[in-house]
Amino acid sequence: MSQLYIATVFAGALVCLLASVLLFLRRNSGERSRLILTVIVFFSVFNYIPRFIALYNGETPEFVVTVKMLLQAIFMVNAYVMYAVEVVSPGWLSIRRILKLYSFWVLLLAIYLISLAAGVKYSQYSSVIEMFAQVGRFEVWFRLVLCILIFMPALFLFFVRRTRIYNNTNHTWVIKYTITLVVNIIAYILVLLFNNTIVHTLYYYISVGCSLYIVYMELFDRLIISSGSLTAEVAGIKGHKDGSLIEKLDSYMANHQAWRDPDLSLNMLAAELCTNRTTLSKVLREYGYGSYTNYINKLRIEDFLTQAESGNYANFQESFFIAGFRSRSTAFRNFRQYAGMTPSEYFQKRE
Repeated sequence: MSQLYIATVFAGALVCLLASVLLFLRRNSGERSRLILTVIVFFSVFNYIPRFIALYNGETPEFVVTVKMLLQAIFMVNAYVMYAVEVVSPGWLSIRRILKLYSFWVLLLAIYLISLAAGVKYSQYSSVIEMFAQVGRFEVWFRLVLCILIFMPALFLFFVRRTRIYNNTNHTWVIKYTITLVVNIIAYILVLLFNNTIVHTLYYYISVGCSLYIVYMELFDRLIISSGSLTAEVAGIKGHKDGSLIEKLDSYMANHQAWRDPDLSLNMLAAELCTNRTTLSKVLREYGYGSYTNYINKLRIEDFLTQAESGNYANFQESFFIAGFRSRSTAFRNFRQYAGMTPSEYFQKRE
């Protein structure tokens, strides 16, 4: 069984290496999210190699229930969440937001370093079950808390739909991705609970399988919506005396599909374009949009029509939400103003 374990670890490292190379070579079509996933999968190789070397040399790898390894596990789960957020809303992540995403991990690391400086001795345990007898000690319950917190970043994925909008995927993809990540975490928790060769071997099969499935979804199963007709009208506006600003607006909207952000405001858009709301409002009026609200809702309605006609989404409400509308009533009201009829009447008429 030990030989199978060693071979499994080696195969896991090799597969992750090849998967990361494939992602890197095809990174242009996947935007920044694909590069993030490349780094995550490649990082797994560095986790596997030291264990393989130790096993190959007949040594005992590092004990699984150490603060160092638990913090590393939380860091990796956070990275997988960061990748999902980038898929859902390309370009939304910034250095400041990434730091906020990792702030609780930094806090845990600080607690660990402070405890070491205070003289706390961390005993070696090979499993969580082995620690239960000493649960009253700080160095034990702190590790138990870390075990529980491994799940916390994954739970955030269930709320991405409410806080961010889908630019490059749909709700089904997020569900499948979340389930895959949770399965991987559960497998890791089982390793922490039952430290034996069989469980370790099964974990590597599950972990590598989950990583490969995520890579497969990124390369072949993830919907990347082309702005196409949605931005054709905007991108085609030329020749105005304030053409430089409208061209910046064209480029920003085309690249980020910013209308899909329900929190987008005139002030936010003006700040992104390095101008002020008065100038931007004037440009929009001169191009016949009347107001910022009319402009942004027009793009959202066109986005909804493209989604509905493509058949990628199950119902009107889902498509309206993806397009950036906060509520069904607001979306229907704007659609009636745009088309002169309800969505049902519109598509019945086209049949």
